[in-house]
Amino acid sequence: MAKFVLLLRDSGSFPGDMSPQEMQAVFERYRAWSGKLGRNSGEKLRDAEGRVVVRSGKKTSITDGPYAESREVVGGFYIIEAADYDEAIRKCQDSPHLDFGSIEIRQVEVM
Repeated sequence: MAKFVLLLRDSGSFPGDMSPQEMQAVFERYRAWSGKLGRNSGEKLRDAEGRVVVRSGKKTSITDGPYAESREVVGGFYIIEAADYDEAIRKCQDSPHLDFGSIEIRQVEVM
């Protein structure tokens, strides 16, 4: 089986105007979906925190981040095993994250 990274991109719509009860229901959906993927396959990244490292010529600069070129920001990730991209896509079909953003699927290169 190949390994795939599922990058959860947040469009900025969560939590919106949800009540605490609605947010709890969404968290329960994430827990249920995560359980199907594997017990320790996912991680939530801290909101509005990080660093961006860029090299231009010989100069390296570091800025606070994360800042994306678009409106979406990676908010978490999962590492899963799947036979191929089709199986990885099927595993994403019922993700609650699709209500709030997108999931980028990338196969891990064997080194």
